[in-house]
Amino acid sequence: MSNKLIIKNSFYLYIRLVVSMIAGVFTSRFVLMALGASDYGLYNVVGGVVSLMAFVNTIMITTTYRFIAYEEGKPNGDSNKIFNISLSIHLLLSILFVILALTVGLYYIYHYLKIPEGKLNDAVFTFIFSILNTVCIIIGTPFQGLLVAKEKFSITVPIEISTKILTLLLSILLIYLPGNHLRYYVIFITIIHALNPIMYIAYCLKTYFNTVKWQLCRDWVKYKEMLGFTGWNSIEVAAIVGENQGSAIIINRFFGTILNASFGIANQVNSIVRSFAQSLGQAIIPQITKSYSAGDHKRASKLVIISSKFSFFLMAIPMLPILLETDFILNSWLKEVPEYTITFVQAMLIKSIIATSQFGIGPLIHASGKIALFKIINSGITLLCLPLAYIAYKMGHPPYIISYIYLFTAFLTFITNQILLKVILNYDAIEFLKRSTFKILLVCLTVTPLFIIKNAFSYGLLRFIIISIISEIVLFASIYFLGMDNSERQTIKGYASQGIHKLQMHHSFSPTEP
Repeated sequence: MSNKLIIKNSFYLYIRLVVSMIAGVFTSRFVLMALGASDYGLYNVVGGVVSLMAFVNTIMITTTYRFIAYEEGKPNGDSNKIFNISLSIHLLLSILFVILALTVGLYYIYHYLKIPEGKLNDAVFTFIFSILNTVCIIIGTPFQGLLVAKEKFSITVPIEISTKILTLLLSILLIYLPGNHLRYYVIFITIIHALNPIMYIAYCLKTYFNTVKWQLCRDWVKYKEMLGFTGWNSIEVAAIVGENQGSAIIINRFFGTILNASFGIANQVNSIVRSFAQSLGQAIIPQITKSYSAGDHKRASKLVIISSKFSFFLMAIPMLPILLETDFILNSWLKEVPEYTITFVQAMLIKSIIATSQFGIGPLIHASGKIALFKIINSGITLLCLPLAYIAYKMGHPPYIISYIYLFTAFLTFITNQILLKVILNYDAIEFLKRSTFKILLVCLTVTPLFIIKNAFSYGLLRFIIISIISEIVLFASIYFLGMDNSERQTIKGYASQGIHKLQMHHSFSPTEP
């Protein structure tokens, strides 16, 4: 049943991600049209923390579902206690975030942020509403974490799809509204981002009332344990936010808000794809945690390899055509493509897919609870791009140099994670490289010639269609014959045969015309 549930939930998540990606692409286009490059860049540098929270939220819920999954594995587990501790911790985090934002954040805006003349009030307005957005997301996190632990993706997916579509519709409306479009957009985003946690809370109160009902928990040992886990996760969250916002601030300092628009567009695309990568693995993370807590380390290790390899393959399906035809897609998508946007987008996408190739490593280390060293080293490497970018720009390098720095830190993270697997868990990293990374490299080598072959066609819509079709055929063939082992191919054949058999049975019992 567990394997079938993984497949079922993966299907839900894949549908959500396809819809989110399509909606996100068009939303960005309409928002850029409504705001213009300068205001879009201003929103990116001031309110960009909100666009990151969709990804950061995925990391933050790990504390809740990790401890709930462990508790449910016990004969007399108390999920209500774990949930209330988690809610208390996130309420505390939201208060600390507000205090820091209203002090350090506002001070930076008033004294250091480089913004166009006359836009200071808009910047402060955007920042205040961004704080409200973030608080809504943080408070809703324990409820979402509970639903992930219960593997209720059939509930979370429709909720998230509906808010993505609503965002798209409001971005279209934004073009036709008179007045200050930036302020309208910030208000719309605040309302929409509040809808998800409200619906999560309402469903949990109705379905899992005994788990979410409030009671003050005085198990200070468990508080300490969960705070420690949350604290190490928060370091990773801070590093991710710091990398993104720090990069935007450094770019703003050297090049101004127009180049922030280029970086913001790339960030928007990357945010969609990065959430794509994280969400693809959500269906399997609870199973890794439950298998490890039950002492079935062999199954947990197998799931790490499967989740890493197949998350990469699933992510490669939409990403390969985007990488091959980035210039055509951006020129078709945007009315005007800001300078360096293509380079920023390609670098961020490659960085994300490198991270996806080792997706299962983090959940396995989380399941063990031995996360301190893992978080410290990964967060340090993530933030390494900031001093390197600052030094590079000081030396007079062009804006796109930060793209190469991102790729360098991505490869460095991959290498260190293999070492950490061995050091922390005594895990056979060679097995992971052989059964996952080697297979991924074979698939990558197979599709690489496509980047040369595309030049045999004239630039335009016809080339985009032809190259997209060819690339997907080559990708699917290479995944099946080179990326999968024999048992995985047999599993695919088995599910395909079952699907065909069900269709035939349905056809046999369908009423015929008189």
